[in-house]
Amino acid sequence: MPSSNCPPALRVGLEIENIGERVPASKKRVSWRFVFNGSEEVHTVMLEHSRVSAKKRVKLDGKRIGASESYANGPWTFDFNVASRPDMPFQIIIKDINQLSFVERAKAKANLTADNLYLLLIDDQEWDTLPERELKYERFASEKWSSKSYARRVTHMIDCNEHKDVRVSWTFTFGQDGPIHQLMMEDCTDGSKSLVLDRMSIRHDPAPENPSNANLGRTDWHATHEMGEDKHELEVRVSKGQGEINYELFINGSKWEEMAETEFVLEPGYYPVHSRSTGRVYYRNDIAKLTTWVKPSILRSEVSKLSSPQARDSTTGWALSPRISALSGGIDLISFNEDGTGTASSSRTSSVTSAPDVQAVKQPEIIDLLS
Repeated sequence: MPSSNCPPALRVGLEIENIGERVPASKKRVSWRFVFNGSEEVHTVMLEHSRVSAKKRVKLDGKRIGASESYANGPWTFDFNVASRPDMPFQIIIKDINQLSFVERAKAKANLTADNLYLLLIDDQEWDTLPERELKYERFASEKWSSKSYARRVTHMIDCNEHKDVRVSWTFTFGQDGPIHQLMMEDCTDGSKSLVLDRMSIRHDPAPENPSNANLGRTDWHATHEMGEDKHELEVRVSKGQGEINYELFINGSKWEEMAETEFVLEPGYYPVHSRSTGRVYYRNDIAKLTTWVKPSILRSEVSKLSSPQARDSTTGWALSPRISALSGGIDLISFNEDGTGTASSSRTSSVTSAPDVQAVKQPEIIDLLS
């Protein structure tokens, strides 16, 4: 047994969130943040648990380490280790609500505390028995992962033109009130595929040289990208089956549909743009000719009140237009000046843009973003 004078870890924080899509309380996300004794690196153990389907997901520092989709007779347990402390056992316990006392059961159903149902043991010591990290460490702490880094859905849109070129847009953020990002994919019938993150090209697969192979372009496809200093992993999967094509996004191993949804979206017309000089995103509105570093957000409930379809569609910032030729080639590279005066344009013969006066703007400089 570990000595009480030398605890194995120090508590940093405990967070419980309701993340159910239809009934928020039907799915829980519990995050335990701690540091090992003598260390300043913060680790996070995260458990997602659906009380309806019994699905369970366990992540350590943002990476999935376990999953289960079966009901358990009695308590459910999951054992694991942290790489830096391979000899120290960790265990997550989901208590059986039927085995709780009347008072504990009432508290669990009322969602008063996480410990009524969920428990983390570190080196055989329960979470509540571990001491808290002293505040003097906060100044020097280097937080490896925290709940503010969890991805949350903002919007998701799919568009298609008369040539069946498809564009998919995922708009998301990290944490409760982080900056908004947008990942867009273009899947053309000529076989070319492109990925653009915050108006910055991150991948382009050109069309096959032989036009007869164009129909082969829409097959299974996979792409990954590490995003920002936090190295968030973006993974896009394209799969074809039963006459349908599925476009899936995973962020740090979490499927898009499993992420919690924000209560806000971007104001109509705005979209995020990556600033190469600062590494941050700013927000641009081509129609109003405005740029801002402050996130222009509105409540999701207000979007349904918008009467203009153009305003509603502009939340993605990238409308799909018919193109002249399926083999026109080229990738839609978006060029912006650092002062925010640039305009969206396309290298295709039929440019895709949300600005009405784009024809008056000179041809943007094409920058090789993949070199």
